[in-house]
Amino acid sequence: MATMPEDSGTVKDYHCYKKLIFSFPGGGKDLFKVYDDWADNYESDSTSHGYVAPTKLADIASDIIGDKSARILDAASGTGMIGAELKLRGFTCIDALDPSQRSLDKSKTRQAYTNYICDTLDDHKTEIQNDVYDAVLMCGSFGLCGHVTDSCFPELIRITKPGGFIMFTVSTQVLDEWQDRLDASFTSFTQQGLWQLVEKRWCQYGYYGTQKLQAIVPVLKIT
Repeated sequence: MATMPEDSGTVKDYHCYKKLIFSFPGGGKDLFKVYDDWADNYESDSTSHGYVAPTKLADIASDIIGDKSARILDAASGTGMIGAELKLRGFTCIDALDPSQRSLDKSKTRQAYTNYICDTLDDHKTEIQNDVYDAVLMCGSFGLCGHVTDSCFPELIRITKPGGFIMFTVSTQVLDEWQDRLDASFTSFTQQGLWQLVEKRWCQYGYYGTQKLQAIVPVLKIT
């Protein structure tokens, strides 16, 4: 078992937590525990180290989704950074889904969300009904070791309304590893008549050490 940092909020602890979240390739309760323990300081630690992906993804979503009353799921919502950014842009109907209960509890202080769902994103069926959301956004989770993979795509398609959108960040840190699988998934579900790849946008993501990272954001429309 990896050792948790004793005191949160320091540069040393930030790097310790970053190392820990990649220490559980299978994800699961050990990984969720790291995020539970990090919840109080996750946003301040991340933004102080240049993490801007939530702001940039919210900008893209606001450009694409014209209806501010659209029902949106913030998938792998963490402590609610995307929800806060969407709220600033006038969106009023946002739900949060994350496997870390303490992160969900922290996100409640933002008063940005309507419903809070503690669950994982993978190949299992969540409690969410079919065709609920006008858009599903996911920031900072796809492709990371032990986090979210393409196994969740059928579930995201199921819960998104026809004509709705799925958008998520894929950082350049993991893009080479995932590019072929993503392209295969995009093609497969398009051939099945389930979605269309409308476009791909680039945005600033953050930093890995001193390396500046970008992210690609596929914009997928449910058919």
